[in-house]
Parts: sequence; C-alpha cells; structure tokens
Amino acid sequence: MPSNSRTPPSTSGPQPNGKLYLPTTVAQLVSRVGLEEQNVALRLDKYSYAVDQQHQKEVLDTVCRIPGPRLYSDLLNRWRDVLKTLYGFRAFQCRTIAPLTLHLSRASALENAGICLHPIYGFVYLPGSGLKGMARAYAETVWLRTQANQEEAWRLIEDVFGWAPNPERRQQIQDPNHPAQERLAVPGDQKTVISASCGAIVFHDAWPLEWPRLQVDIVNNHHPKYYQAPPDDDGNPPGDWENPQPVYFLCIKRGCTFLFALSKRREEIPDHLLDLAQQWLVGALCHFGAGAKTNAGYGAFELCQDLDATTQESVKRTWQEATASNKALRLECRVEVELITPGFFAGAEQFGPEAQKGCDLRSATLRGLLRWWWRTLHAGFVSVSILRRLEAAIWGDTECGGAVQIIVRPLGDPVVEAYNKRSKANFDNSQKRSNYGIPNSDPRKTTQGLWYISYGMDEQNRQRHYLAPGMRWEIIFRVRGAVWQPALGTKKSEAKVIISPQQVLNQALAALWLLCHFGGVGAKSRKGFGSLQIVVSPEEWSLEKCKQVGRDLRQHLGLGNQFSEGYYHSPSIEKLIAPFEVTFTWPDIWLVLDQIGFAYQAFAKRYAHNLEKRALGLPRRIGRPGQPTHGTFNPKPPVKDRHASPVCIHVAKQGDKYIIRVVAFPAPYLPDLSQSTKFLGEFMKYVEAELKKRSSLSLPQVSSRSSGPASSSSSSSSSPTSPYRTGQEVKAVLLAKRTKKGGWKARIVNSSLEGPIVNSNEVPADKKPGEEIAVVIQSISGREARFRYVPSSPESKRS
Repeated sequence: MPSNSRTPPSTSGPQPNGKLYLPTTVAQLVSRVGLEEQNVALRLDKYSYAVDQQHQKEVLDTVCRIPGPRLYSDLLNRWRDVLKTLYGFRAFQCRTIAPLTLHLSRASALENAGICLHPIYGFVYLPGSGLKGMARAYAETVWLRTQANQEEAWRLIEDVFGWAPNPERRQQIQDPNHPAQERLAVPGDQKTVISASCGAIVFHDAWPLEWPRLQVDIVNNHHPKYYQAPPDDDGNPPGDWENPQPVYFLCIKRGCTFLFALSKRREEIPDHLLDLAQQWLVGALCHFGAGAKTNAGYGAFELCQDLDATTQESVKRTWQEATASNKALRLECRVEVELITPGFFAGAEQFGPEAQKGCDLRSATLRGLLRWWWRTLHAGFVSVSILRRLEAAIWGDTECGGAVQIIVRPLGDPVVEAYNKRSKANFDNSQKRSNYGIPNSDPRKTTQGLWYISYGMDEQNRQRHYLAPGMRWEIIFRVRGAVWQPALGTKKSEAKVIISPQQVLNQALAALWLLCHFGGVGAKSRKGFGSLQIVVSPEEWSLEKCKQVGRDLRQHLGLGNQFSEGYYHSPSIEKLIAPFEVTFTWPDIWLVLDQIGFAYQAFAKRYAHNLEKRALGLPRRIGRPGQPTHGTFNPKPPVKDRHASPVCIHVAKQGDKYIIRVVAFPAPYLPDLSQSTKFLGEFMKYVEAELKKRSSLSLPQVSSRSSGPASSSSSSSSSPTSPYRTGQEVKAVLLAKRTKKGGWKARIVNSSLEGPIVNSNEVPADKKPGEEIAVVIQSISGREARFRYVPSSPESKRS
C-alpha cells in the first residue's frame, strides 16, 4: 500500500497537523505545482480537508487565491461556437444581483462547503440539468396557473421537458388536467399510444462570461441547540445565551454575468416550444433564483441584455397575473429601507481589506434577524416545540424550505470606511465632566460615550469597517403558502392547515417593521448602530398591527392566544417594557450616538462594582481584578457566562431630526423575570431622563475631534453654525473625480462640503463634470456629505 505523505505547505495551504493523506507518487507530483497553476476543482475536492470550521476557513481562503487559467476566454468562445451549430440555438445573458452558491452538500471532505465547479477546468457553472428542473418548476407552479386551458398547458410543458407514464403521477401532482396516463401520436387513434417521450428542448450548461473568482462566505447559527433539538423537545428554547456556530462555504459575489443557452433536440421541433422554454427559464432565474440558499437571497438574477420584446412582456405579464389574484399561490412585496446610523456589517472577515468588501447588508443576515423578531410575536404563547415547528413552516428548516424568500438589492454605491473612534468624538477632561459627558465624574474613569457603546470596533489596531448612513436597499419578499401539521407524526394529507401566502407575507412584514422600529443590523446593533428605517412600503404598520398579525395566525392554526410565563423563555413583544422616544435636533449622528453612550455609561456608573449590573448582558466585567465587588447576581440555567443585552436602542430619522427609541425585553434567566423587569425598568427611566436633558443642549464644540489618525473624509466636525442639514435640497456641482465603483461625486455650490451621490445610476447619462444638479443631503460627517440625486426636481426636468 502507498505510504502516507506530508504535502508541502506551498500546495496544501494551512492543513490540520500539516498532513494530507496521499499516495507518495501523487504527493510528489502535487508538490511541484504552484498555487497559480492549480486546478480549483481538484484542489477543493481532492487535496483539501479540515477538522473544524477555523481550519475550513483557512483552506477555503487558499482555494480562493487560485487565479484560474488565462485561456478561459478562448474556452468560452470555442464553447459558444459549438452551441451555434445546434438546431434553433438561442442564448441570453443574466447577471447575479446576489451571491451565488450551489451544490454545497456534494461529497467532499469539507462540511457544506462544496460548489459546482467544472470537472475539467474548475470554474463555477450552472449545470443544464438544474436549469431544466427550475424552469419546469416555474412552468408548473407559476405559468400553468395563468393559463385558461389547463390540459393544453400541461401538454406544452411535457412537450418541452419530456414525460413518461406513471400511475401515481396524477395523485402526486393533484391536478386532474394533467395528462399522465397516456398520450397519442395521432389524436383519437389508440394504436398510436406513446410509451414515453424525451423533452423537445435541450437546456445547456450556463457559463460565466469571465472567470468568476470565489470568495468565502459564512452562515452563523445563533441558536444551534434550538434548531437541532428533536421536534417534540421543549427544553432548548431559542435564547440569547447560546454560542453562535459559524459555517464557512464558497460562493461567487454578485455582478457575475452568465450565458444561458437553449436548442432544439430536432430540427422539426416548432419554434413556439423554444419560446416557452426561454420564457420559463428567464422567469425562474429572475423570480426563483438558482442554486442553494435561494430563500436567503442567494442566486438571484436579473436580465442584463434585452431579449425580444415579446418574451420580456410574457415573463412580466405571467408573474403579475400569478401574484395578483386573491387566490394567488405566490405573492411579491417590495420595501425600501435606509440606514440611519453607521452599521458595522461584515461577512466571513471582520478585519482587513476583505472585511471592507463584505461590509454590506447581507440577505442571510437580514433573514436571521427577521426570524428573531418574528419569534417575539409568538414567544410565550406557545411551547418551544410548537414555536420551532411554526418557525419551520414560515421560515424553513433542514427538512424543508421556508415559505419566504428574501432578496436585498442595494440602491446606490455603499460608502465604507475604517472605523476610527477618535476622529468621531474625543472630549478633553473638562468636556467629560460637563453636561455633555458625565457631570462631576473623574475623567480618568470616564470613557468617551461613543467609545463606550462601540467597544471592540477600534481596539488594539484592529479596526472594523462601517457602512456610512444614508445607504438604501430594496428588500424583495417572494412568498408562497405554507402547511401546518397540528400533530406530530401525521401524514401531510391528514389534518393539515393551509397558511395562505398573504398570511405568510404578513408575518414577514411584521417582523421587518419590528426590526426597523426597534432593532438594528450588524455589530453593536443593540447600542444604536445599524438602525434601519422603512422609507417606502405598500402599507402602514404599527406595534398593535404586528401583535394582531401574530394573534390572527395562532387563531387560524388553533393554537390559542393565552400568554403563559411558563412558555416565556426568549424575548416576547407581550413582555416588552413600553418604549420611550427622545428627539435630538443635532445634525451629526456621531455626536448623537456619543450622547447615547454617555447616558448609558452614567447609569452603569450608578452600579459601579455591583454584580447586579450583569442584568444588562453577559459577559460584563465588574470592577478590576483584586477590587472588592458587592451585590449578587446568579443567572439561572441555561445561562452561564453569555447573554445578549436585553436592551435595544434604535435611532430613527424625521426630517433633520434624530429620534432615539429604546425598548427592553425582561430576561427570565438574567437572573429571573421579576428582578430583570425591575432592573430594566429602572434603566429605562434613568436613561430616558438623561437623554431628554442632553437633547436640550446645543451642539457641542469638539475641537479635539480630529486628534489621532483619521480618514480624510471624517477628520473634523461640521460646524454648529453650518447652514446645511440632512434632508435639505441644495444645488451641487458634479466633480470629475469618481468613487471607487465609478459613481459620481458632487460638491455643494459655494461650499467645501462634498461627497458621493448614492444613486449615481439615476444621474442622466449626458451629465458632465462641472454641471449643476439638484441633490438632497443624505448625511453629513465632518467635511464630507452623502447626496441623493433628485430626478423629479425642476432642474432635472430642464435637463
């Protein structure tokens, strides 16, 4: 037998124990191949393994550094030339508007980290078999429902995709119009029964127009025990005390264009079947998505080149008809949100250059947060096992896909900066003792407010990146109906209750409203960072409406609406301590956050060296080593040394004013419900009074704000006497210099205030540097602003 051999680091990358078990001859051969010459597919599938997720991430990082062959353009041209020789060849291009991943669970030494790579050349591609399957799913579940003649529609579907007789197919499909029993070559002639038929249209693999570079992505399960528990388990609630379990996998980033191709199997096949196949495939790509994790927004596509007008109109009309009626099987809803406070977003990397690229609102992150806020609607009303099953029906689990698909589409170019806390707020000792800081406190023991609530984001030369306020996204919900099984072990056909698409959509929209009204996204989101606000929505929502949506669903499913503290393990809206709101008229969000930090810290100082302060979340250091502490705090199991803060601070915006909104969820194990309610009530009362007092102050002078290393875009504060405010419409001149992504920059006329235009794509193509346009000031930070072009302004109409 061949002996085990150690593969050199230059080929294996960081491997556990430095060993890769290969035959000696193979190991010697592989050791002579440099990273730039390796095949991505071979490296990932044959020469990689990991024993834990940290090692897996290191292995995947190495795979991502393989550049791919330089001859890819020649391969693509040759492949396209071959396709053009086929009967009825037709091609179109679609571009990813979200990350794409597929074949995650294929056989590999890595955990759920596979990806579909060409077996010879190693690039990511979409197999024709998968494209055919998703096109058929779209044809049967969307297009078919819009057709008047159902039997003829079924025949067209099976002409395109193929069919075979199956006695059980009619029962499986549950459609009496489905021609599953037999088909005749000559209508009415029983002697011409067709035993089976292959599809008339061939779906070819989709190739990228350029070699797609891989990147490492992450899924972070914050409640592993809750999700992995047996269906009838009531002992593992989704508490904020569990340790997240990250899983790293490969994907390609959004913006990758693929070439899709179809052809006829035989020359005599009619063109209308090819037209239908193309229509269905385009519809599936643009409304279902391709690959894995489509419900989490991965694999979403958009057309990036014009098809013929008839096909485009057919796809659009079909989707509108399928989602329009009260009996529609699917619904679509679009909501636009805006980032109000800086957001510490990240993907697989939190620090370094790669972290800057991943600093954006990820659909997977948003989906996880919506699940959390959705649970607050039902926690305390049902047992843990029922809550888990209900969550699976709406949002999905490992056994079945969820009924809600979420796609996040950025509206404009993000502005990402390395966070330098000293450049945002840095009081001297006298200011720390003033009303802007903590009056009469020892400045040596007082932390700058902003630094206090953003601890860990800029410490020991490890800077996180933040996304600047003003960024907007369109959130697209695509939902279908769901099935609720009242009792475990019953067949799907027995005692099931249907949850309509509208009921599912209401659950998702309620969760989004709660997130955008009370919560935030990213690191430090419970301290006011990453606050989102709904700016465009098809309907108005309120806290009472959200509660009613929860009650309606439970009543529909026969679950009852009686709240029980015996079911109360995780945050519940029913136990929410009434929120308070405080309005600041200051134009600088960093200084507003600074005051939040000082108010928070002032309360904490009242409990200096007191263990009871741990009711604000764990871990929390009380005093310094060797110093005496007082008070008692003994959290109840399952809480040990970790628990997220039960306080949520949100910042909203109204015109040029910032509204601080604070809520608290009493924690039943921190240390118990009674003590947590009492402590958090005291916190809310104190912080509300502090913030109201601070909101009446004039904007502070922060002459020392620029001390220390800082980026040029945020090194000084806007003047308290500045004539410009957020939300104000002004005239600006377009600048010749562009953003890193090629977007426009502008400067306010007769001012030094300049910055990027977040919706540069809406600036008319005939505009040139030096021309004046109308913009709205999205945000101001130091000498830099962010603008939004105003297409509907009189100036834009004149242009």
